[in-house]
Amino acid sequence: MSDRNNVTLEAIADILREKERFLILCHVNPDEDTVGSGFALFLALESMGKDVRIACESLPTRRSGDYVDRDAFDIVDWDGGFDTALAEGRYIISVDVASRNMLGLLRASFEERVDLKIDHHAIGDDFGKLNYIDENAAACGEILYRIIDMLGAVTPEVASCLYLAVSSDTGGFRYSNTTADTHRIAGALIEKGADAMGVSEILFETKTAREFRAIRLGITNMRYFCDGLVALITVSNADKEQMGLDDDDLGELASISRQTEGVLVGIVLKQTDGEPRRYKISARSREGFDVAALCQHFGGGGHIRAAGGSIYADSMKKAEKQLLDVLYPMIGDAVG
Repeated sequence: MSDRNNVTLEAIADILREKERFLILCHVNPDEDTVGSGFALFLALESMGKDVRIACESLPTRRSGDYVDRDAFDIVDWDGGFDTALAEGRYIISVDVASRNMLGLLRASFEERVDLKIDHHAIGDDFGKLNYIDENAAACGEILYRIIDMLGAVTPEVASCLYLAVSSDTGGFRYSNTTADTHRIAGALIEKGADAMGVSEILFETKTAREFRAIRLGITNMRYFCDGLVALITVSNADKEQMGLDDDDLGELASISRQTEGVLVGIVLKQTDGEPRRYKISARSREGFDVAALCQHFGGGGHIRAAGGSIYADSMKKAEKQLLDVLYPMIGDAVG
């Protein structure tokens, strides 16, 4: 638990019972933890007769789509901005959003309006009026399970969303953030009807033909730096267009970049479709390097072993230079 907290789980449950209208915010580049946790809360509150909306900068990945209704999400329009009127009179909750920057295009409208922040990242800023952070939780889904269970609203659909969140953020319970509590919560979710086998199959055993094309592109574009300690994959908008890909198809690349023997840090730097001067960072590391600290330099954050951020530059070459200028000394410090 964090000393940054100014609210308890019990108090959060009371607030959710008391309020009638809600807006749930997910983070930029939505992963299965923010989406699964946010949509689980959406479903739970709806089952209690509440008026609920959920918003994100961009659509959840297709991999989340078997358990999450992508059509339920209010998405930022790149040209038209975001209809902030839908938030009027609603209690605003951010889920798995470590810092203001992680709100992405929602930041301008909501960074000063978040009533409750629920998160599990050790690095971040406490922008909510109320903040609940459990740094020991492997996934935000663990925290949401405890809250929704207090409300008596863990249906099989909710359980599947939360299992999606927990399983994804632990790499199928393989990553070092997995704890005994993680396994206990996963077991409780299965008991409550979570589709554990289906979630595991879609997360770890199934790839589309487009994803295989993306992997081929990633391997082709991967280069090594710092005597092989860093693997960097760059993906431009032209690359995506040529290969018939979108950002949904690129989710495996960060993990692939880290899998090379001897690599300490794997990074994907990809150009943004709607905002070509913006290059998104997806970073993964082995023990001994904190990619959350790296991504903090670029307005992002996350976990020690998995984090993200954004670089603004006039070209991929310039974005890459910004990244490497920060990364080189950090690698030197890490390896002594």
